[in-house]
Amino acid sequence: MENRDSVVSLLLLLLLLLLPLHTHQGHIAPTQSAQNSPARYLSNGPGQEPVAVITIDRTKISKPYSSFEFRTLDPEGVIFYGDTNTKDDWFMLGLRDGQLETQLHNFWARLTVGFGPQLNDGRWHQVELKMYGDSLQLRVDGKELLCLRQVSGSLADNSQPSMRIALGGLLLPTSSLRFPAPLSTSAPSNLGNCDVDLQPGLFFPPGTHAEFSLQDIPQPHTDPWSFSLELGFKLVDGSGRLLALGTRTNSSWLTLHLQDQKVVLSSGVEPKLVLPLEMELPLQLKLDIFKVILSQGSKMEVLAVSVSRLVALQRLWSCPQGLLSLGALAGDDSSASFCLSDLWVQGQRLDIDQALNRSQNIWTHSCPQSPNNVSHTSY
Repeated sequence: MENRDSVVSLLLLLLLLLLPLHTHQGHIAPTQSAQNSPARYLSNGPGQEPVAVITIDRTKISKPYSSFEFRTLDPEGVIFYGDTNTKDDWFMLGLRDGQLETQLHNFWARLTVGFGPQLNDGRWHQVELKMYGDSLQLRVDGKELLCLRQVSGSLADNSQPSMRIALGGLLLPTSSLRFPAPLSTSAPSNLGNCDVDLQPGLFFPPGTHAEFSLQDIPQPHTDPWSFSLELGFKLVDGSGRLLALGTRTNSSWLTLHLQDQKVVLSSGVEPKLVLPLEMELPLQLKLDIFKVILSQGSKMEVLAVSVSRLVALQRLWSCPQGLLSLGALAGDDSSASFCLSDLWVQGQRLDIDQALNRSQNIWTHSCPQSPNNVSHTSY
């Protein structure tokens, strides 16, 4: 997730909901324009630390105003978290299903609110937070989407003058949230300049991998037996393993390798098959009781596989250890990187978040425009 604000201005977003509302002195000026402020990158995932944590003296902040712009292709993630203590005074702003979501927990209020349009379209969106008396207004792209008002009690208590602000992560267990955290299983957190040239997709940097249990993905047809998968490519670079069907002890019952913009299909000691790869055309792999077919567009090749090998491949689906692997395997010396626009199994889209395990620096919802334009581990 990207943010075009300075860190200090970003922190004020949380201060709006956590600081006493009855403040009347001072004013926090709007932030710099997007053109004059470098973009910042936020990433978070289960078990990941926030990209930054700062302790603030609340007595020195009054009547804040904050405005920032962000863009993301990820439907979920933590933008901010803040607290005076993790037990009974904290707040979070994030995305869930592409919409903004706030969770607030303190002595006076405990609420979770999801609101507004989907913002994970890869475009820049401006978010403004303003305070009017006892009301807090949140606007997105110039439209008011949320207004919170104090209806009882007083928020002027400054018994906890110190507070913590975390960017891109939480400072409490996810189980403490009112609803499961809108967390994305993305890369280890980091903060830096954003890659401005992104496109939707699923990106595997060199050396990354994902494993799916064959029992957890759509199952083969049974009468007659057949299995198919389809990969849509936007970007391919380097050489190395692309896909494998097998087990942990034997990962190469059937493999696809990338090599010089070609796909090489092999099965054990059987003869190999080579197919030139074209971007934007789906690559299809089909298995049945007689053959293995690799095709793309009008091109089609049939791999010569023995009957015993085909029977062994079919048995992988009845084996608890049967795996579909994407990307490099442990011990591979791979330079291959690739961006997938689609990943279909048996006509159903496969969700990377359903993987049995995967590398944390896979980009789950976006790809660089070129392999040389990779400045971060995940988006």
